[in-house]
Amino acid sequence: MTGQLLTLKDLTRYPVMAQALDNQWLPGDLAPARQRAGAPPGRTPDEVAAAAAELRRALVNSGTLIVNRAYLLNNEAVYANYLPDAEPAERQAFVRLLNEQALVPFLYTERDPAARFAWTYDEQVHRAWGRLLADEAEPALARFDWDDDANRAATQGVSRFFSSQLPTLQRLEAGPLAKQLNIPVKQARAMKEGILTDLAAWAVRQDLYTPITRETVYQEFLSRPGTEVRHGLLREGGHIVPAKQLIDLLYNVGIPKVSRITALTPPGSPPRAALQELGDDILPQETDPETIGLLLRDLFADALHRAVDGPNSYGSLSLADITRLRTTEEWHSYVNSLDAFVLGSFRDGRIPAPEEFRSGTSDVARLHRGMLRAARKVSGGGRGFQREMKVALVLESTGIALQVTAGEEVSLLAGSLQMATVFAGALSMRLEFFDRGGNGARSGLGHSLTLPSLQLGSVKRDWAKILKAYGGRIEETGTQPPRRQADQQSP
Repeated sequence: MTGQLLTLKDLTRYPVMAQALDNQWLPGDLAPARQRAGAPPGRTPDEVAAAAAELRRALVNSGTLIVNRAYLLNNEAVYANYLPDAEPAERQAFVRLLNEQALVPFLYTERDPAARFAWTYDEQVHRAWGRLLADEAEPALARFDWDDDANRAATQGVSRFFSSQLPTLQRLEAGPLAKQLNIPVKQARAMKEGILTDLAAWAVRQDLYTPITRETVYQEFLSRPGTEVRHGLLREGGHIVPAKQLIDLLYNVGIPKVSRITALTPPGSPPRAALQELGDDILPQETDPETIGLLLRDLFADALHRAVDGPNSYGSLSLADITRLRTTEEWHSYVNSLDAFVLGSFRDGRIPAPEEFRSGTSDVARLHRGMLRAARKVSGGGRGFQREMKVALVLESTGIALQVTAGEEVSLLAGSLQMATVFAGALSMRLEFFDRGGNGARSGLGHSLTLPSLQLGSVKRDWAKILKAYGGRIEETGTQPPRRQADQQSP
């Protein structure tokens, strides 16, 4: 059975779409493994766990999570919750999220939530979804419009956006691009002159009247020759992963941009700002003030969510935990503050005054902290275990990072003292709290606390003093610092 037939405009309780539910999404630290010759086709357990953690983050940070129906059938992190062998409490929680419109399937062109797709998918998953709709779930369904002509016009707008913006990727400024992709500026320039220029030249040669699909882009530039896109195997080359991240980001912004829905980017991937939509080369000259205001809102909303949350923020919460959390006063206050500030203060493209901006962000951060405390209280309810928090101090400068973890050897995570610059630079310090009660290394209800930065007169000299002062054994791991979790900024 199905419930209400809605348009995206009907969804008014802080609706969002999450990029990480895209079945092609990969966190940046796992993507390079898909380039290795021996990588297996399909998603790995770590990739599924990362997407499952992002599903939970999106459910916590939204009033309504809009999920493309395709992802309900081709993303294991989603469909694992309703298969017949799913844990009963999780399956029941998934049904509840559907029935309470916390999770709303989005139908792009189809009208029937059980309709078959033309592309390959697991028949067992499709049968399980059909039975769920027939016997247990009564979800609301959303489209751009239930008038087919109006809906077609909207979907064509999404296709035009992707097709027309592909050539602009080569015009992105190298400096900001390097920062957002976490790559050297030299590599960003090489990307612009290499794969992004090739992509632009290829795009302008395509049929003007046939939309360019992401699958075609993958086949031409990203997927390993001789494999299918759904296998998730990538070509070799240092530019492939960052180019994939840009293309996936552009693809996933399309529906939110056309519908004016908030898009959530995962912390392990580039932010929306990487597309440089406000740049002179990207933004059309005739753009009206309301459109610019709404774009500023979308960029700010993405930055706000990334500032308060990280990839491991809610990984250890079960869906049953999340349904309990969404009944608490703390969660309702937090989501109401997001709705009032992000949607209210930026309504119709207006830009909030500085004082309104400061007040709104302060309220969101304060209520987020309260919500996070409530999440810890509901976490693991009835499962009978104590949560153990691991604490680490991370010191980080450009090219070098040190992690001091209670009860473990001190680790030099990235770079080396020899590589450190002799020039002045900032030393950032943060405390990372890792939840050992979660299921798996990538999960956890952790958070971090960033302390005020220090200015080093000489990064190399002052780091030498830090290491000398410690005096103990330091293990060089060659790994990157831990990805930031829910960050509670120190005043």
